[in-house]
Amino acid sequence: MSRYRPTVRTALALSALAAAACSDSPVTSTQIEPESSAYARVAADEPVVAGQVIVKLRDGQSLDALAATHGVGKGAQGYAHAFDILLTTRGNERAMAARLAADPRVEYAEPNYIRHTDAVDSRLWAFYNPGGLNMSFYNDPNGRTGPLPSTYASILDADEDNISGYAANGADVTIGSIDTGVDFNHPEFTGRLIAGCDWYDMAAAGNGSATCTDFTPFDTPDEGHGTHTTGTMAGTTVGVAGVAGASPHVKVYVQRVCGAAGCYTSSIINAINAAADYLDANGKHLVAVNMSLGGGTESTGEKTAIQRATNAGVLVIASAGNSGTSRVACPACDVNAISVASTTWRDELASYSQYGKGLDLSAPGGNCYSNSTPEGCIFSAVAAGYTGGTVYSGPLAGGSYTYMQGTSMAAPQVTGTAAVVASVTGLRGSALRSRIESTADDKGAAGYDTQFGNGRVNTYRAVTGTTLPAGQ
Repeated sequence: MSRYRPTVRTALALSALAAAACSDSPVTSTQIEPESSAYARVAADEPVVAGQVIVKLRDGQSLDALAATHGVGKGAQGYAHAFDILLTTRGNERAMAARLAADPRVEYAEPNYIRHTDAVDSRLWAFYNPGGLNMSFYNDPNGRTGPLPSTYASILDADEDNISGYAANGADVTIGSIDTGVDFNHPEFTGRLIAGCDWYDMAAAGNGSATCTDFTPFDTPDEGHGTHTTGTMAGTTVGVAGVAGASPHVKVYVQRVCGAAGCYTSSIINAINAAADYLDANGKHLVAVNMSLGGGTESTGEKTAIQRATNAGVLVIASAGNSGTSRVACPACDVNAISVASTTWRDELASYSQYGKGLDLSAPGGNCYSNSTPEGCIFSAVAAGYTGGTVYSGPLAGGSYTYMQGTSMAAPQVTGTAAVVASVTGLRGSALRSRIESTADDKGAAGYDTQFGNGRVNTYRAVTGTTLPAGQ
């Protein structure tokens, strides 16, 4: 593919933490607790939706009776009746969840946690890197500045683009985006986006959510995150599917679960369950869903929904988190999810990336050495009017683009790979997961390790089963 160098439309400084943590804002009947600046938190510090507890009753039990016993009110119901929300006093969420969980009528109870999108802030070096970057200067953590030395050049990449159009003759497939929504007018996705539910706005409005009534999962200028991740996995010119030639065959089912106040686990659970049920025009399930979001506490509701999606043959691919700690964030931490760490243009683990036991894969997520030389980050689409960083015009006329970095950018590399492999080979579910993991480039210690998982994803090998010569 041609290497496009965008021209600057606006000279806004790149935000060091764009979309890394969502700001707090009040919502009807669900005030949000102040958010900690730390990403990984113990359960006691994980931000929650104030006054809400997610509850799953055992079969045959009465919600009215349970609510009366514990002196709580009834709130929204989850999609497909997967859970109910009970209302308690502000600050009593954890104590009430523990009390309800001890009731024999209850299968599980937990606070309604608030997740965050996993971007640090963001080029297509991930697709093809012949041994260097088009960078005149760098600014590394040790304070060294000057021309980029050859020792800083990666000799390997994710082989997403080689042999132009190698995946052009596949079948139609659909993947899912569970994020801040997508800009439906962006030229990278013309005719390929499917509007699912805006679970975030429904929750903010206090609406019951057993059935979706808001099909406007549109990204906003102050977010842009979902458009960026969707561009990385499915964009025509900036996505894995696009550079492999498969984008005409890849549609994206879009659901919005994140906004200014974060990403409520109740909305995430709804979206995963809806994704598990979705059938495309050919009557087939989604190949995979991408969730570039996370938090520090496991959610039984998320785990149950991920199991349901897995049973339907839908891969759930999630970012490992950006705190740099040796513990994978959740929901990526679930054994049924595919957790993805971030690698740099040097093919090393990014310093911000979380890792640890249970990590499954790694993928290019970006590593900008300075705001003035952002090419080490991931270049992708962004919502029109994006306010979080420098905006570029093109490669497609009428589209807005920017750089971001983070495990948010790594996860969609894997989701895009899943789409291309499924389109060309027909593999789904566990067979597809095995193909992607077994064809990854081994990094770090020989075999599986906790920094790279099963290796750094290699799209070309996953699709073709063959290895490209060195330098391609």
